[in-house]
Amino acid sequence: MIRPLEYCVNQQHIHVSVDTIDSRIVELLALRKTYVEKGKSLNDVQEEEGQNLIRNLNPNYKILAERFNLPTEFIQSIFREIENYINQDFIVKGYEQQ
Repeated sequence: MIRPLEYCVNQQHIHVSVDTIDSRIVELLALRKTYVEKGKSLNDVQEEEGQNLIRNLNPNYKILAERFNLPTEFIQSIFREIENYINQDFIVKGYEQQ
């Protein structure tokens, strides 16, 4: 459970909230990966445009970083790692299927 910050009155409240946030981050990363996999499997007429949506490193991360008052380099590095993981996973799966 994520307790509203103003109701966190001890370390346990903080730890439980942070643990829940961490769990949700991982859950959302897994969900994001399934969407990227689905996007890569679609053969749309707008395929090239769709590939731009799948790519992680785009100008929107600067906007997101600023919106949440986080360093742009930090956010870009996170998404670069996500992209590297997803692309590596597809490369491995591609070799396994051959």
